[in-house]
Order: sequence, then structure tokens, then C-alpha cells
Amino acid sequence: MSDRRFWGKYFILTMGQLRQQGWLLAGLVLLCLLLPLGAGLAASELLSRGVDFAPVTLAVTAPEGDQVPRQLEQYMGGMEDIAQYCKIKAMGEAEGLEALRRGEVTAVLALPEDFIHGVMWGTNPDLRLIVSGDRPLESLLLLWVGQSASDILAAFQSGVYAVLDLYEEAPPPGLTRDQVVLDINLRYIRLALDRGGLFRTETISATGVLPVSLHYALALISYFALAAAPLFVPLYTGSWLTFQRRLRCAGRGTTAGCLAAAAAQTLALLLLLVPALLLTGEGGPAVLAAALGMALFCSLFASVCCLATESAAGCGTVSFLTALLALALAGGIVPPVLLPAGVRQLAPLSPVTWLMGLAAWPMGYDLPPASLAGLLLAGLGMLGAGLVLYRRRADRQGVAL
Repeated sequence: MSDRRFWGKYFILTMGQLRQQGWLLAGLVLLCLLLPLGAGLAASELLSRGVDFAPVTLAVTAPEGDQVPRQLEQYMGGMEDIAQYCKIKAMGEAEGLEALRRGEVTAVLALPEDFIHGVMWGTNPDLRLIVSGDRPLESLLLLWVGQSASDILAAFQSGVYAVLDLYEEAPPPGLTRDQVVLDINLRYIRLALDRGGLFRTETISATGVLPVSLHYALALISYFALAAAPLFVPLYTGSWLTFQRRLRCAGRGTTAGCLAAAAAQTLALLLLLVPALLLTGEGGPAVLAAALGMALFCSLFASVCCLATESAAGCGTVSFLTALLALALAGGIVPPVLLPAGVRQLAPLSPVTWLMGLAAWPMGYDLPPASLAGLLLAGLGMLGAGLVLYRRRADRQGVAL
């Protein structure tokens, strides 16, 4: 019998051996069709919507007759960036403290007498910020806001003093010092009000290149394909390997058996991956090529897991933990943008990252060279390890004479 014909017969027998896992494979296919798509949509909705945030309310008080609290309420209320997280209300001190006690305001800012004049002339009078002890998070936020405002004020005051120093050195004719103080303070006030032009807004996707829903869907599909290794344990245990030594006595090596098992696994994983990828995104015939590459890689991974362990439980533990670690490194649990910098640098080493890159390629996304290199190098390494482990496993099987 020719080698090609022998391998064909062996492949058919291997598929028959794998048929006993049909119900488990069908359940895994159904899981891969429903869970990745649903998880992707849920993650997209969650990350796009963000979280609800109730702005803090700051009561501003001043001595009787001082109009500064009313002015702050009017002008700062019109600043959209501040209004998003802080509301200003002008109150009397007794009214503000009572509102703080009732929980209607987050804190009370008590301004001293002639506060604006003190700021303009550099005396910077002290302020009192009264907060509630049972709302520590809001208090910390107000502390941060106050510190930021103090830093801005200090920077502006240093600029005012620098201008006044220049004025003192050579006063321009017809320009009084009071006019200089007023003009420079007004200039900095306009700068503060127009501060939005000093910043550039940049939108960062939580998942990088891929959309959120597609990222999580492909990550989970890749994870399930890697974690499916225990389904193929029957191809590497029991009486199925007993006749491998008999075939070796007849001049047949174990390579055909190992490759037949890998081919059968690849075909089974194709039934899992192709519908899942087609349901996730558009890609046309190229999806078949991507699914074939993913199935072959995951098949080799399953072979190594099955051959490196002694039982289905051991195989399941190794494949589950390895796939889970690869999923975490690829940002399939916590979005990549929220991972520590050191963890993000390890993402290109994750098999899930490689598989996601290959799966997204038919959908119009570039296949990163690092992902292609990882799939090829790791695949060749697992193929060599699988052939060696398969031969050792077959040699350990007893032969009934």
C-alpha cells in the first residue's frame, strides 16, 4: 500500500475515533457562535457608554455684601469642562454649612473679605474648604481641583510679578502701575477662560486597532479554539495507540498517526471557527484561509497538550491556564489600554494576539508581521515536539499478542 493511500485510511480511522466526541464538539461550536458575539457587543456598549458620574456641588460663601460667589456661579457655570464635574452655588456661610450637613452640597468654600483684590495684588489670602468626613472620594476630587487651581494661580502670579519687575526697571511714559496690574490680570483671565485652545483632544480606542466588539469576539473565539484541547485526548490514549508499535514492526512509523490526528483535529476546529468568523464579520473566501491557519495552529497546540499530560484532566488544566494567560495578555479580559505598560509590551507574545491578527486579516485589517512570525515559528516548534512526544507515547503502549 502506498504511503498516501495508507495515510488516507489512517485519517478515516482517526475521524471515526474522534466521532465519539461529536456532542462535545457540537456544544463548543454553539458556544463559539453565541458567547463571543454577545460578549463583544456587551463590551462595546459598556466601553462606549462609560460610567455615570454625578458632579460634585460646591457652595461658595463670602462676607455679606461680597458679589464674588454670585460671579463665580455665573462664569464658572458656563465653562463646560468644569461644569461636567463641579457645580458652583453661591450661598451664605450658615446656609452652606446647613446644606453640607443635609448632604445637598459636597463642600463649602469660604472666601475671605476682599478676595479678588488680594489675588490681583499678590497677597493671595487663605481660603477655607469645609468638607464632609463621610464622603472621602468627593473630598479628594475637590482637593485635586483646588490644588490644580492653586498651581494655575501661582503660575499666573509669577507672570504678573515678572511684568511688574520689567515695569519697575523702565516705566513706559503715560502708563501707571495700577493700569499695568489691571491689564496683566485681565490678560491672564482671558487666557484662563480660553484655555481650551491650549489642549489637543485625542480619542483613544480601548482596544487599539480593532473595534471593541470585534476585538472581544475574536479574542474569545481564539481562546475557545485553544482551550478545546481536552476534546482530542481519545486520539492519544488507550488502545488507539496500542497498534502503533505493531505498525512500526510492519515498517510503518508513527509520523502518519501523528499527522492524521492533527489533520482530524484541524477539520473539527474548522467546523468551529468558520461559522464563528463568518458570524463575527465580513471577509469572503479569505475567511476560509484564515480559519484554516487558526485551526492548524490550535490543532498542533492541542496535540502538545494531550501528549505532554497523562490524562484529560491534566490536558484540560494545561490548555485552560495557557489559553487564559494568552487571553489576558492579548487584552481579552481587561481592555489593552487599561493594562499596565509592562503587560502591554508582552501582548505580541500571546498566541491569542497572533490568532486575532490572522482572523481580522480577511476583514480588511493588516496582519502584523509579529503575529505571522509567531504563528509560523510556534507552529513548527509544536509540530516537532508533537512528533517526538507521539513516538514516545506510542512506545509506552503495551502490545497484546
